[in-house]
This record gives sequence, C-alpha cells and structure tokens, in this order.
Amino acid sequence: ASMLCYVTPKEHLGLPKKDDVKQGCIAYKIAAHASDIALGIPGTRDRDDELTKARAALNWEKHFELSFDPDTARALHDEDLDVDTDFCAMCGHDWCSVRISKEITEFLSGNDEAYSWDNAKVSNALTDDQKQILEQRGVLSPEEIHKLAAKTQGTMQGEADAPAPCHSDLADDTDARQLQEQRLPVVELDE
Repeated sequence: ASMLCYVTPKEHLGLPKKDDVKQGCIAYKIAAHASDIALGIPGTRDRDDELTKARAALNWEKHFELSFDPDTARALHDEDLDVDTDFCAMCGHDWCSVRISKEITEFLSGNDEAYSWDNAKVSNALTDDQKQILEQRGVLSPEEIHKLAAKTQGTMQGEADAPAPCHSDLADDTDARQLQEQRLPVVELDE
C-alpha cells in the first residue's frame, strides 16, 4: 500500500491506551496485507494459504502462530475450549464442518485407521465350507465356453455382430419393451 493511516478504536474520543494502540496496529497490518493482495504482490498470499491449511487440518498451534495476533487468537480460542480439539468451538464436535470434511477426506483416501494397514496382508486359508463352494462352482475350459456360446448365438434376433433389435437406436419405446418382455427359449446344456 502506498499510504495507510494508523487509527485506534479510541481515535478522537480520548487518549488511546496500550490495548487501543495494539488494536490499531493489528488493523493497520490487516489493511496493508489486504492492499498488497489486491495489488497482486507476489508471495503476499502465502501466509493466508498456510493459515487456511492449518485451519483445515485443525492444527491450532500453527493457526495461532500465523495469525496477526497469536496471543489474542489463543486467548479467544481458550475462552471457549481450553484444550486443542479436533473441532472448532463455534459448531461443536457434532457439527464442525472442518472436522467432518477432514474425516470424509481421510476415509476416501483410504488413510482412515479402521480401513488401512502398513503392508499387504495374507488372507486366511479357505475354510472347508469355502473350498466346497468353489468346487461346486466348477471350472469351464475354453472349449466348453465356446460350445456354450455357440448354442446361444442363434437365439438372439437380428444380424450377426449387430446390436440386438431392442436397442434404443433401432426400436421405439413400445417395440423395445415388447422385445424385452419376450421370453427367449431356454437352452439346454449337454453334460
């Protein structure tokens, strides 16, 4: 800023006391900072960005350190919450949007303690019941898969390698619905 005037809250009402001077200096710093940001001076937003990160991380110590008046910031915080918490005093634990956003971000990142681990874990061995389920499912060889696919090829109407006639680009809603409701013949598989 090219010109700023320092003003206390007691300006022209009487002689300023020590706290009035302090408040005037802080107001002056904020005005100068806002002006520097408006002028686009490189690096002037760095402190604001760091403060935003500290607030988002609920890192109270960093938050106080980066404020224009750390002592007052700490005193105002401790007036309602005399311990550093993972939520802000304004909304409380259940409604703190910063805490909720942080929890959602941690959960989605997979870093939530309940859903993460340091190293890959070897799964437990299959139980007898699980082995039986897999055995009953059976395994098809490539030849069996081709044989089954060949049996169903002729059951679809339409040209080979073309979309089925029920596709929306080939049929209106009524025709498509009728085609979808038709029952296809059951194909019996040879054992």
